[in-house]
Amino acid sequence: MKEKHLRQIALVIIVAFIQPLLCFADDTPASDKGLILIVEVVNGTANGHPVIGDEVTVSIYEHEKLVDTIQRKVGAGGTAIFENIKTGDHLVALPAAFHKVMKFTGRAVALKPTQQKVTSRVDVWDISYDKSELSVQTHHLIIKQKGNLLAATEYIQLKNPSDLAISSNQRDNQDRTIVLTIPLPKGFKNFRGSGYLVPEALGFTEEGFYDTMAVPPGVHEIIFSYNLETTSDTRDISKKISLPTVKFVFFSQLGPDKIRGLDKPAGQMVLADTGSGEYFTWSNLEPGQEITFQVCKLSINKPQQYSWMILCVVFGLMVLLAVWRSRSAKNQPRTQ
Repeated sequence: MKEKHLRQIALVIIVAFIQPLLCFADDTPASDKGLILIVEVVNGTANGHPVIGDEVTVSIYEHEKLVDTIQRKVGAGGTAIFENIKTGDHLVALPAAFHKVMKFTGRAVALKPTQQKVTSRVDVWDISYDKSELSVQTHHLIIKQKGNLLAATEYIQLKNPSDLAISSNQRDNQDRTIVLTIPLPKGFKNFRGSGYLVPEALGFTEEGFYDTMAVPPGVHEIIFSYNLETTSDTRDISKKISLPTVKFVFFSQLGPDKIRGLDKPAGQMVLADTGSGEYFTWSNLEPGQEITFQVCKLSINKPQQYSWMILCVVFGLMVLLAVWRSRSAKNQPRTQ
């Protein structure tokens, strides 16, 4: 009985010692424990290569500034698990997975202090180097005048009908793949891209620009703009086709009778937020074909400095003429 009594006392003492520790653990705020981020990696290619062992990188941003980068491998469940992730009201995690030597970016997630676990997903695909799968459904070119510049905007519906990401064997001088090549009119400047285009993945030449990212399956909207300088009341423009294009539409917002070299406009159309204009259409264009035309009757404002230069030259000539006449009068013989 005495031994049993001692065991009961010991058990009470142990419970009394452990219980506060358990209570302390339960009361620990979630932000002190850190957050668990689960990144699911899914291969969208039918019968594609397994994603197990693929590397997943999570880039953490605060106010759009990169503050940390961490890596994990994809496990047997097709997920990469990141523990003890720092949280904050302005922290965002952007996951990316490397599959078959290509990088695929996933969905960004907020790392709020009120959360204990968040999930994200990265879709990956096996790679094809057959660019013949790529085509353009619709290509729009819009041109209007802004001061002494022609402002051009292009909209492209890029289609990849396969279940593979399309890459290329062609490489630039930085050993990056050249997947898409988009020719632009000669003398383009002030290029701005949005949406599908990632600035760090672009390269530029005198003929246009190229994209180094693999094209995922599906239809993708590419939007970009640039300016063309004008030094006279006419400007020649040539637009080269780089992919099979089902429909190409050129919208002119320059006013009537300012386009030469093309057939009559197909009609008039009102564009959202950009006013109205006439348009020209082409169908089933092949790579290498060019659309060429001339913009004419442009209103060019010459800079004020040129006007001042002209005035200075005229004034200088008048002074020289006056001096020459004065000297000529002095050199003439006087008559008695």
